[in-house]
Amino acid sequence: MPWGDMLLLALIAALLAVLVMMIVLPRWTGRLASLATLIAGAIMVLWMAQAGLLPGSTGPLTAERPLVPGVDR
Repeated sequence: MPWGDMLLLALIAALLAVLVMMIVLPRWTGRLASLATLIAGAIMVLWMAQAGLLPGSTGPLTAERPLVPGVDR
């Protein structure tokens, strides 16, 4: 299993843990929501890189991504 897939699974597990903690610890909901947003953003960036949707990355959707002037050649 490539490192990207393992990291994605670890981030999903961390996100689920934070969501459960938000239910268990309602007093910390604001801070946990910020942490959940950070983790979700990391998940999206990793997924987009694996799919080839970010400049400089290759993947199954690379041909579908519009070119970015100055970055893609």
